[in-house]
Formats: sequence, structure tokens, C-alpha cells
Amino acid sequence: MSFGDFLHGGGSILFIILILGLIGLFFFFERLFVLLREKNEMNAIAVKVRNAVAQKNITAAKQHCRTSSTLFSSVMLKAFEYYDQQKIGEFDSSLKDFVDEDALKIEKNYRYINIIAGVSPLLGFLGTVIGMMEVFNGIQLSVGNVQALQQHANVFAQGVSVALYTTVGGLAVAIPLMILMTVLREIEDRIIESTTDEVRSTVVKLRSLPLEEVQ
Repeated sequence: MSFGDFLHGGGSILFIILILGLIGLFFFFERLFVLLREKNEMNAIAVKVRNAVAQKNITAAKQHCRTSSTLFSSVMLKAFEYYDQQKIGEFDSSLKDFVDEDALKIEKNYRYINIIAGVSPLLGFLGTVIGMMEVFNGIQLSVGNVQALQQHANVFAQGVSVALYTTVGGLAVAIPLMILMTVLREIEDRIIESTTDEVRSTVVKLRSLPLEEVQ
């Protein structure tokens, strides 16, 4: 069976499911690109900020953070606010909340992938119901009439095709998207863990700097 036969057998609902699957893949690769870029930029900016802090140049460290849109930069800017207010010792207790709050920006479009993964099997089930309705309708019209039964054979076949192919299509879209979402979550968790460690180590150095000695 060719892909064209499969698509034709599933009807319009299968076509909708496959379109949703392509949209889901688009959002996956878009988020994957964002996460990998976040990881690379975070490593680069963390080195610059640590070096600036080591040189007691807080102004430069802040500037590095302002020119970056990474999670690390956002959280470190909050750390510098605590430092300026001489409350850096209180920062650790709020670190996790700051990271979780700012991490929401890298979770953008996750909901679309989750929605598609959840809706696709339901559309497949809808196609199954419609296909079986076509079959039962054909049977009802053919009861007691062998000639009519033969005439409606194509209707039966089409109904069964819609019922089966849409179910397969819905699951074929939903299962990979669920797996891909797990991959994104795993990458995100590693980024959050690395960011937290980098911020914590930088704050330790920052805490040791007297406010009157920094630039």
C-alpha cells in the first residue's frame, strides 16, 4: 500500500490529522533550536559574567547580562539587584523561584505540541466512529437484498478504511509527539540545572565582594 492509498483510505479526517502532525513537528524543531541556542549562549555568557565578577567589574557583568536573553542572564540580573541592595545573602532562598519563573519563556509553544498530541487520537476515534456509521448504514440499506449488498460493497470497504486508517493515523501522530516532548523536557531540565549551578557559583563569588570595592 502506498502513502497515497493510505491517505485516500482515511479520508479528510486523516488528512487533518497528518496536517496537525506536521504542525507539531514544526513546533518541536522550533523549540529544539531555541533550547540548543539557549544552552550554547548560556555557556558563553556565564564565562563572561564570571570573569567580570572576578575582576570586581560588576558594571561589565551587568552589561553582559543585559545584552543576552538567556535564562542565566535574567536570573543574574535579579542577583545583581540583591547585591546592590546589600541583600545578596537572601538570594539563595529565592533562586529556584526565579529560575522557574524565567524558564517559562523557553517553554513557549509546548502547549501546542501537547494539544496536538492529545487531539490527534480523538480525531482518529472520530474517524473510526464515522467509518463504522458508514458501514452500518450500508448494511441497513442492504438488509434482505443481495444485489444491494453487492452494490454497497465499496461503501463497506471505504467505511472500514476510514475507521482503521484514522485510528492508526491519530496514534502515529500522538505517540511520536509525546516522545519528542519528553526529549524537550529532558533538554530543558538539563539547561535549568546547569543555569542554577552557574548562577549559584557566580553568586558565591559575588557575595565575597565588598560593595565599596567593585566598579
